[in-house]
Amino acid sequence: MFKEDLDFLKPMFQHNDIDDFYIIIINQTNEDKLLVSNNSKIKVINSFERGSPASRNLAIRNASKDICLMSDDDIVYQSKLFSILQSAYIEFPRASLISFEAIDEQGKLYTNYYNQGVHNKQTLKKIYTWVITFRRSVFKENTVYFNYYFGVGSTFKGATEYVFLRNALDKGLLMQHVSKTIVMHPNESSGRKMGSDNAIYTRAAMHQRFHGNLSYLWLLKYIYFLLDNKYIGLSDVTYKLSVGLKGIKKYKELKRKGIIDQLHEN
Repeated sequence: MFKEDLDFLKPMFQHNDIDDFYIIIINQTNEDKLLVSNNSKIKVINSFERGSPASRNLAIRNASKDICLMSDDDIVYQSKLFSILQSAYIEFPRASLISFEAIDEQGKLYTNYYNQGVHNKQTLKKIYTWVITFRRSVFKENTVYFNYYFGVGSTFKGATEYVFLRNALDKGLLMQHVSKTIVMHPNESSGRKMGSDNAIYTRAAMHQRFHGNLSYLWLLKYIYFLLDNKYIGLSDVTYKLSVGLKGIKKYKELKRKGIIDQLHEN
């Protein structure tokens, strides 16, 4: 957001040759603060919308190369990025999406990833945006985009990746996980704040999306999990439960209006 030069790309590609890649930058900004690129391999789109789903969908729509790699501006790609991606798609030619792994600033795995293999509903929960790669043509043909209502700056401020990936899985796309590290991301993802109001509100809505009224049972189990693991205290239970119920109610309201799964046009 609000970038005025391309210097932020330098630390991101410090271990790689940036000329190996074609880059699309979605710069969410105001009309008086525009980003310009004079590099033919770096395309800039200054957008006056807000929210990560809108930004990522705009990038997908404007992509032109065979394989897309999702990104953020606070990551550092690890060495041999191009060859790792290329080798993976040669090894798994039927895969529509291949996820990789990330480390944090201390060099530790960002999360406890599942073993290398074909993704299912459970394994997708470990995958964050910046380790996602996919075949552009397949995702466009199947109209798999980020849900406008799930993500930073949206109604439900999280669950961005899981809703996106589940939509792809539900459409029958083959998705593969490869146990190779491609990126460093600071250990500060908003999705990790498990006991926060935002996390409870969003996750309850997400479970309503995929499991219907079983989301009420999930919410009870989740509140117990948070209490048992000391993410919340006993005095917080009633309030946190009400937050989750509001998330479910909001999702059902949007569904009744028939807009929750519509593509947002930029």
